[in-house]
Formats: sequence, structure tokens, C-alpha cells
Amino acid sequence: MATWWQLCVCSLGILLLAPCSLSEKFSLAGSLHPMVGVFGQDVVLPCQLSPPARLSSMEVLWRKIGSEYISVHEYSDEGSRDLPGERYQTRTELFRQEFSSGNVSLKLKQLQMADAGTYQCLVRNPEWSQEAITELRVAAVAPVFIDVLGPRGQGICLACRATGWFPKPELQWVGKNGQNLTMEIVTSMTQDRENLYSVVSHVTVTEGEEKGDISCIVRNNLLETERQSAIHLSGDVFPRVSPWLAAFWILFTLVLIAAGACAYLGYTAKRKASQKKRSKCEALINLDDITLNSETAHPNLSISQDKKKFAHEPQPQKVPPTPERFNDCVLSSEGFSSGKHYWEVDVRSSTDWDLGVARKSIQKKRKIFLVP
Repeated sequence: MATWWQLCVCSLGILLLAPCSLSEKFSLAGSLHPMVGVFGQDVVLPCQLSPPARLSSMEVLWRKIGSEYISVHEYSDEGSRDLPGERYQTRTELFRQEFSSGNVSLKLKQLQMADAGTYQCLVRNPEWSQEAITELRVAAVAPVFIDVLGPRGQGICLACRATGWFPKPELQWVGKNGQNLTMEIVTSMTQDRENLYSVVSHVTVTEGEEKGDISCIVRNNLLETERQSAIHLSGDVFPRVSPWLAAFWILFTLVLIAAGACAYLGYTAKRKASQKKRSKCEALINLDDITLNSETAHPNLSISQDKKKFAHEPQPQKVPPTPERFNDCVLSSEGFSSGKHYWEVDVRSSTDWDLGVARKSIQKKRKIFLVP
């Protein structure tokens, strides 16, 4: 009898200890140091399950922490759900093929300045749950340009400009032998709606003070990187008492301004094209599903079975003359009362067609006049 009680007590001890050992078996870790991403590029926010394993019935939740939790990406084995948050459509990705090695990191694409902040990685299943925190900082760099503004007194006025930096950059003028210029330098900075900085700096260089290569260096301390532009000044470019001087400087300045403008316009056009492509992709994602309402179709219009296509027939079809039926066209089944909506219509080779939207109160038996 004593032996039976000992076995019961021992078994009970095992049952009580087993849940504790299961909860302590795994740990979850993010990045100990802030992650730094570059504006417009991709970044991976690390989250590692240790020891490496793939939990059964696993859920992975990535959220941004602020005044409220913002869903960034959700994954669940139940129903194979793998969806980005509403504000992160097409910009997030999990490495599902690496779940077996414990890698539940998040890839965040096409970084925006608003993406900076604190992110939570939450992994759980019915028996276990743990979270890890990672901080993301977003930085931006852009090209640097030097413009020759022309003579200023006995010297040459130079301007250095750079647009699209974050955080606030440092600007430095450097002369021969890498020494800082000693003349007066005037620098100003502004921020746009995306919080990106633009910097403009002016300096007047005289022949007695500086000749040779002059560089403008703009530095991003968060990325520990810099961009620079350089120009070579010889003694011939400084002001002289000469009737040809004004004409020379006007031509020289125009050439440099044109070169700088071309480079700047090329950079701006590339950036706008990228934004346009991104907007088009977002529009396609939000494409409305439109179907045709055969009850409103003109008798000469035949509607396809899937209610996605119609064709004009030479002879009227035998359809009941309902009050909803138009004398000229066909309506869609869907209607909208607010918001922005997008859909596409393929008119094929037809050269005579009208497309528009109608109020709910439209008179269907009268001639319709289209208003641009």
C-alpha cells in the first residue's frame, strides 16, 4: 500500500512540473540595438525563436507600438492566414520557409519616414506565448550638387545644395589638403511634408584665399555615410578687369546650371516614376468588382452569363419592358454613396461608346445627356 501512494505522489509531481518546463523551453529575441533603414529601400526586422524550432498551431503577429497597436503583418497556421496590415499593403513579408529554423523576422519594403518607431514581434500557440521588441530608425541620403553663381566682389560665389536627407545632416566646405574653408559660409535648412531635409549653403571664394579643388560634403551621422560634390577653381576663373569677363561668366554659369539642372531633373523624374508605379499598383489592389445589371439593359444589349461583358445586337432581344430598363444603356449592379472607387473597362476595337456614372434618380426612359 505504501508503494502505491508513492507512485501517485510521484506521478502528480510530474504532471505539475511538466507545464513549467514547457513554458521555459523557448525564448524569443529581437534586435538589442535599433535597426537603421534607408528611405525607399527594404529592411529586415529580426525576430528569432530559440532553440530553433517550428511550433505547432503557431501564430506570428507583428505590430507597431504607439498610442495604439497598429497591425503590420499577421500569420496563422489556422487557415494559412498570411496577411499584411491595412496600412502596409504590398510592403511586408515573412520568411515562411525559415520558420523551421525559428526565423520569424519581418521584411519591410519601400521604407517611408512614418515607418520609424517601435515594433513588437509576438509568437504564440495554445501552450506558449512570448514577445520581442525592435526599434526601427529611418534615414535618407541624396545627391549633392555645387552651382557656380558667378562673380561676387573679388571672388566667386558657390552654392551647395542637397534635397532629401534625414535626420538633419551636417554640411562642410573643404579646400585643398582637406582643410575647412575659413571664409564666411551661410547655410540654411528646411523640411518638407515627409520630414526630409533640404540644405543650401553659400560661400564666396577669393583667389588669394583658395584655389584648386573645393568640395562640399554632406554627412548623415545616423548612417555614418556622406555624399560630396567637388569643383576645380583655377586662377583664370577669378574676376579680372576684362571686357570679356562678364560674357565668360554668364556662359560658364549657364553651362554649370544646365548640367546641375539636368542631373537634378533626372533624379526627380526617376523618383516620380517610382512613386507613379507604386500608386498604380496600389490602385490595382483597390480595384472594385463591377457586374452588370441585366434588368436595366437596353433590349439590343446582350449581357454575358458572368455579367462582366455585353455586346450590341442588331435585333432587340425578347426581354420584359420593366421600369428599370434603359432606352440607351445598362447600369452596373453596384452603387456607391461615398469614397474613392476605381475600375477598368475594356472597349476593345469599338470606336463609338459612352461611359459614365449616374445618380439613383436618373430617368431611364428619356434621352440621356452626358456631362463631362
